[in-house]
Amino acid sequence: MEATSKILRKVLLVLLGVGGLGLGIWALLSPTGGHVTETPVEVVEIDSRGDGLWFVPKDVIAQQSGIPNPFVLRVKNLRAERLKVEVTAEVDGRVELRSSDLKAGDLLILGPSEVLAGQAVAATTGIDDERLIHLTLEAGMEAAMAEDLDESIRFISVNYSDDLGYSRTSMRKLLKRAYKEFDEPIIRWDEPPEINIKDGRAIVSAKVRLSAVYGGRRNYLLGDRETPNHLSVQLNKSDYSWKVFAIEGLRPLGFEEEFLRLLGDDLGLELTESEKEEKGRACMPCRQRMSERFGSGS
Repeated sequence: MEATSKILRKVLLVLLGVGGLGLGIWALLSPTGGHVTETPVEVVEIDSRGDGLWFVPKDVIAQQSGIPNPFVLRVKNLRAERLKVEVTAEVDGRVELRSSDLKAGDLLILGPSEVLAGQAVAATTGIDDERLIHLTLEAGMEAAMAEDLDESIRFISVNYSDDLGYSRTSMRKLLKRAYKEFDEPIIRWDEPPEINIKDGRAIVSAKVRLSAVYGGRRNYLLGDRETPNHLSVQLNKSDYSWKVFAIEGLRPLGFEEEFLRLLGDDLGLELTESEKEEKGRACMPCRQRMSERFGSGS
């Protein structure tokens, strides 16, 4: 039973690591993990002029000591990415530049000027909340697929609290293990998530599938080939960014969400005697499900 519980805790960890979506968004602070500091930035969406040409405000063009050529900083996974560009014209405070790396809809950083390539950023102006939430979810999913614990930490609220009793503290005990046990997680939307925003809170409804490799075999942890896992993710707005506050609907291996609570017995959650008995009864079905999806060695 203990071996099965350990396997299931690993499953949950990856799920919560993705989910920030539960999805990978949501790694928790490990006792020795680093804290990612975000720099508030102003951004602008670029306009295409065709044939690799872009019309942008002059202030997005940057130069730094030791870097001879002009460049721009693009927001990618809520970090600053440096791209070399060629300035071809300047008119009334705006410039035309050439770059084969940029694409329509990209966000470029206007300021502050001291932002460095690779720096974690939070877009505060030049973007609406709905798009910023999309960027947050996407960045969290990328962090989970990279199994980057510190980067995932960025997107979880310090006040995380779900209906199953998990807090940031109890969740962090799961994540570190999961990123070690499962390999090559892949997270996919079934369709664009639905986002509803009101009074500094957002509810995101999403259909997702998560697969990973365990024991050399890839299979689904969330959803399956026929059916995605339906999730509801609550995000709350902080001073200048959105953080995941709660996740509902995680169904690892197709089990009901309430089963996740049973896995919290040794993670700080206080189970009732009936819940502990239920956990014991659930061991065999879970072992069978793991065997079906990942082989007898699981």
